[in-house]
Amino acid sequence: MNQLDPVNVAVALASVIFGQALAGIIGPYAVILIASTVGAAWALGRRDPASKLNAVWYFLRLNTTAVLVTVSLASLAGRWMGHEDTTWLLAPIALIVGGVGDDWPRLGRWVFLRAGQVVERRTGGGDGGTS
Repeated sequence: MNQLDPVNVAVALASVIFGQALAGIIGPYAVILIASTVGAAWALGRRDPASKLNAVWYFLRLNTTAVLVTVSLASLAGRWMGHEDTTWLLAPIALIVGGVGDDWPRLGRWVFLRAGQVVERRTGGGDGGTS
């Protein structure tokens, strides 16, 4: 049964233009680029682009990052959730990668602090029982 999700639609459209052989590659990456561009537009709205060239560089940087990491992140997330087919995760993960924008270091610190709190709670406060 065919599912109507962004990746399948992109593959179908790409097959008309590029043929079936390339469509399976081009379609998913087209979805990644579109989703990360939308996310990057949201992220750009949170900052002053200063110039058109800076805005273009910002989009290029975020889109390249999304192209490089989205498939791996979707695969990891899919395995963690117990799914074999992870193509449906490409669009939301690329959207998040673009949407976070330049806030990745801040998000990383937040995740690290939250993980530390969870570990601290599970180990009983982290005092190690020494006095």
